Amino acid sequence: MKKLYFLCFALLMTSLSFGQVFITEIADPNGNADARFIELYNAGASAVDFTEGNGWQLDKYTNASGSVSISLDLTGSIPAGGFYIIGYNNSDGAFAATYGFAPNQLDDVNNGVTGSNGDDDIALVDGTDTIVDFFGIPGTDNSGTCAEYEDGRAERLTSVTSGNPTFTESEWNVWADSTVDGCTSHQNAPRTAPGDFDPGAWGTPTCGFSFLNGSAVCDNITAGTDTYTATVDFTGGGTASYTVTSDAGTIDLSAGDPSVDATGTITITGLTEGVNVVINAADGNICDVDYTIFAADCVPSNDLPLYEPFDYTSGENLGDQTNWTNDNSGDEVLIASGSLNYTDLAISTGNSVSFDGGGFDPYIEFTAVSSGTVYASFIFTVTDQSAVTDSDGGYFAVLGDFDARLWVHPNPDPSSGTFEIGVSNGGSNPPFTTSTYNVGDAIFAVMSYDISTGTVNAWINPASGDFGAVSAPTATITDTDASPATSLNQFLIRQDSANETPFITFDELRIGTSWADVTPNTLSTNNFETVDFTMYPNPTSTGKVTITTSNSGNVTANVYDVLGKQVINRTVTNNTLDVSNLNAGLYIVKLTQNGNSVTKKLVIK
Repeated sequence: MKKLYFLCFALLMTSLSFGQVFITEIADPNGNADARFIELYNAGASAVDFTEGNGWQLDKYTNASGSVSISLDLTGSIPAGGFYIIGYNNSDGAFAATYGFAPNQLDDVNNGVTGSNGDDDIALVDGTDTIVDFFGIPGTDNSGTCAEYEDGRAERLTSVTSGNPTFTESEWNVWADSTVDGCTSHQNAPRTAPGDFDPGAWGTPTCGFSFLNGSAVCDNITAGTDTYTATVDFTGGGTASYTVTSDAGTIDLSAGDPSVDATGTITITGLTEGVNVVINAADGNICDVDYTIFAADCVPSNDLPLYEPFDYTSGENLGDQTNWTNDNSGDEVLIASGSLNYTDLAISTGNSVSFDGGGFDPYIEFTAVSSGTVYASFIFTVTDQSAVTDSDGGYFAVLGDFDARLWVHPNPDPSSGTFEIGVSNGGSNPPFTTSTYNVGDAIFAVMSYDISTGTVNAWINPASGDFGAVSAPTATITDTDASPATSLNQFLIRQDSANETPFITFDELRIGTSWADVTPNTLSTNNFETVDFTMYPNPTSTGKVTITTSNSGNVTANVYDVLGKQVINRTVTNNTLDVSNLNAGLYIVKLTQNGNSVTKKLVIK
């Protein structure tokens, strides 16, 4: 017995030397014709294409005849370290290519097996018509050896074929024969590496297909529920026919089809914000790969300080713009052409909005603030108050959940052309200014809410010398919330009713947590002479701008987008500011040197 064992070992060594692909198993599990299969293994370092040259095939030698009785052409390829199974399906008379086609476990080879009608052998022939491996003794005729066995380990396969063979059930008589060459002890083990008859020597198969680099991008960014588009790359495709599915959205394979392409990118559209998507690729065999793409967060990132210049198209609805959402119902707040300006306040940009009477109340949300004071500033003009008859007038600007409200009220009457301004926490009887203001004048108003004390303040046309100050000056009017809010996270434009809300133009909304955040100043002539900044090219499409100054000292650049979100905060190096990470659009650049600042517009193309 020991002598024969080494003989089998020597024969297997010879088999491996003939090529990198060889037959590892032929099975007729317990006489089950529906579960017969041949298994090949690629022991080489690279994939083998079965269709190259004249084509690869399996040749069958019947009953020690020494001649080929029938041949089966192979298709597809076998990866390095991969298995390839050819399964017979008695029900449809063709070899199947389905994982699990053969049972995972079988009884002893003799159970249910009636024996062999002779030593039928199988030869593996490559594209040059050279016998690569005899299932048994390579390079010889069909002598039969202990290598003829069944094992049923079809779960190991990683690559399969689907061809249309001509074998019939009566011709398929490859059996385990316990009497052949005395190699009984090795019948129920797959062929393994030389000198190793461990049934698990080939290891656990792995699928060569994988997903990677999943990403999600919002289609829109609004306060409501948006959609997003997901993409995911893949590798290891092009080896089988893959079915690609997802549990949501619509799949687009135009940039990569795993059934055809080795690598590519799959796109999924129409996905719902906040809902993850799972994509799956399956080849009907061992590859059944899931991959989760985490949903995009399309919530507006409105961290404070926030700047809203209403840089939208004239005539559009404010409630339709990014970050704005309509509440209530009725007439829209409209985008109006042109800006309102106020002396010594930072230069206005974009357009403005206009409204009157009753209608939608558009609001913008920002990151919630739960301590300290929240400030909001804006420029507004009352253009017509003739229809306002309410004894209190009406409030048109709201900070928080109606925590601070700014009012206008005709004084002495709607036809007078003058009005007073009030601030309150409540919805009636606000304290008003002692001064009156003119219809048609641009008024700069600042309002605030102190979360710790509930104090509501308003400053009407504050002195320009206080713009940008560390501390706020004394308020023009004050009110108190007896039950202070725990946090603030929105600003609302209010259209109450025709007899409460006059015709108003509104512009340059700023929200922040300090007085300086909402009162940026334009430098005086003397300061401009002291700090002379030049920024070019502007517009720029080069990814950088050059900034020069007549004075010495470091220059700090703070760049804000049109929503007031800071996108760059760095010291200018070698007179160059890198803006390559910014998208095309309008930005505000605040340049500071030696305590002096100037604000400039920057356009990125």
